[in-house]
Amino acid sequence: MQENTDDTPLEGSIDNAKLSISRHHTLHEWTLNHTPNNANPQPSISLHRDNTTTHVQLGTKQFLDNTPRSPITQFQEPHGDTLPSEPTVLTDCCTKWPAAATWTLSNLAQRTSNLSVSLDGGPSFARQSICRGKVTLLEYERYCNSESNNDAAPLYVFDPDVLTSMFEDGTPVQAEYSTPPCFQADIMHCLTGSRFRPLPPAWLLCGAVRSGTPIHDHPYTIAWNALLSGIKLWCCLPPDVDEELLLLNLDENGDIPDDEPFDLSAIEWFQKIDLDALPKEAKLIVQQPGEVVFLPKSWYHVVLNVETSVAISVSLTLRRDLIDLFPLLIAEDYDFALFWYNKLKEQVDGSHKDAGVSLEDICVLKKMLEEAENSETKNEQ
Repeated sequence: MQENTDDTPLEGSIDNAKLSISRHHTLHEWTLNHTPNNANPQPSISLHRDNTTTHVQLGTKQFLDNTPRSPITQFQEPHGDTLPSEPTVLTDCCTKWPAAATWTLSNLAQRTSNLSVSLDGGPSFARQSICRGKVTLLEYERYCNSESNNDAAPLYVFDPDVLTSMFEDGTPVQAEYSTPPCFQADIMHCLTGSRFRPLPPAWLLCGAVRSGTPIHDHPYTIAWNALLSGIKLWCCLPPDVDEELLLLNLDENGDIPDDEPFDLSAIEWFQKIDLDALPKEAKLIVQQPGEVVFLPKSWYHVVLNVETSVAISVSLTLRRDLIDLFPLLIAEDYDFALFWYNKLKEQVDGSHKDAGVSLEDICVLKKMLEEAENSETKNEQ
């Protein structure tokens, strides 16, 4: 078996990418044939629509869309202050983008054949790896068409760099999509490129059928996800949901057991979740091309690609959330909170027109930091 002996991503084939992501596992361990207790390894998955409802059928389970659609024109405030407090599907956001008419996996593969993209997903041992695998979109398209159905949890393109690149004809990729006005003011923008936000906020997602994103939340950011081709199934759960419904593998102390999977892949989660146990606040979304899913901060979500899909996903922090999230950030990473406070203060002191926060906000944040520092000092005495 080929093995990668350093941290450099192997490029080329999907097999090389798998070995780069998790060098201590054989290629066979990625497949359905290696999945334990796999009595029904590949339940059928299909989309169903009629005049009033849309649902995804996964084996014997029916996931019925229960989330209203709202036109983006209702939320034009540039700082996102009027955006809903629960997950919502926004319409009329991207139907006029050039990307909406052309961005299928096949189209992107042909127009970016010289670019390599990063991969995510896979079984639990792959998702726990900090190593990367890279392939071209042409190679990923071949994988989707001929190999992905044999994997227990297919790989998923999750790449930020392609969005700042150019197509082979010289057209900037960014020229084919735009940011809706209500998502343009990111008060975390001042951190981009720093050690606290080293990665870009915008990502290209291309997913094979049955690939997806395991359940997780974004405690400091909201997200918007524009689907350009394919179908996605979402389940969104409120921040105060019973943690047992997350189906995470935690011990009685809330810790991850050694050498055991932490979470389920998206396809496993949807297979195992008890629909009757979901809270009434849960949002099931069958996202279709041209729709944008808006996800408020701290909502848990798991996403499954029902059809081969292409999407753009962007995370940002709304100014309305800053005062609420800052105590949590101080408790988890005081240095991060202090760095962010100083960056925001620089913008306010300099009358930066796009700062998004007020002098009053800065005073509240300063008081929170001082109280945390005083509390720490008392604990040390």
